Amino acid sequence: MARSGRAPGPWGRRTIEVVTDRGPTLDQIRAMLTGDSPILAAQRKRFRHLPSDPRCKLCMVPFRGLGAVAMKHMGYGQSPGNPSMCSKCISAMRARGVTGLEIPVTLVFSDVRGSTSLGERMRPKEFREFLGHFYDLATHAIIEHDGIIDKFVGDEVIGLFFGGISGPDHTAAGIAAGMDLAERAARPDATPMGPIPAGTGVHTGDAFVGATSLGDAVEDFTALGDTVNTTARLAASAAAGEVLISVPAAEAAGHSSEGLERRSLTVRGRSQPVEVIVERAGVAAA
Repeated sequence: MARSGRAPGPWGRRTIEVVTDRGPTLDQIRAMLTGDSPILAAQRKRFRHLPSDPRCKLCMVPFRGLGAVAMKHMGYGQSPGNPSMCSKCISAMRARGVTGLEIPVTLVFSDVRGSTSLGERMRPKEFREFLGHFYDLATHAIIEHDGIIDKFVGDEVIGLFFGGISGPDHTAAGIAAGMDLAERAARPDATPMGPIPAGTGVHTGDAFVGATSLGDAVEDFTALGDTVNTTARLAASAAAGEVLISVPAAEAAGHSSEGLERRSLTVRGRSQPVEVIVERAGVAAA
């Protein structure tokens, strides 16, 4: 049964054209993820000014600080099954039996070259602090270019950009974030021990974006699919200080390749090579 009215949660307080008893329609969920929902966009702008991190990856409601206390009373608490999302955003999708959708995304992967040998030369606490500096500068680069941190995996940072959080130019934002990250890592003062030898990859394409499990199990809000796997391979192929940008990403963003090196990479799991252009930050030595 359909009804008109005011929708709660990530749909804001404005009247939405049609809201069913089962929650937002699939089209409304897609609009939320692709950036075609002006209500969610306005809500993210409001919530990002409330203290403090960490936050819901989608609507930006805070999970800590005074802002979190106030919003929790309005039902915006941290989801027990998915700590990276608020209960409102999760329930909005689950109301339709949806955990996510396939949408265009841009991924930024960056990992530390030679981390095994670095770990051997450092005490465990020193290596943890070294990675902490990497996580911190990568987080700033990704967030400042309107992306979200997908996850930290060992010595690797994954940034996710899509319309719902980064706007229609999410590929340009992802490239800018990848280059900013590489520049920050290459600075002599990136850590007390010097620069961070990070290799970075940027790619764009369709991916499943949403929760990765059903039921009450702990789940993550992430991206899955060939686009994700390809970006990981690009980062693995990048030398310290390099940003490998796939040609599809460069073309989508209008990123000029004039005067830049081009490579054709054989990527495991793909039948065709991946064409990339190479941007370079300051050289970071391992």
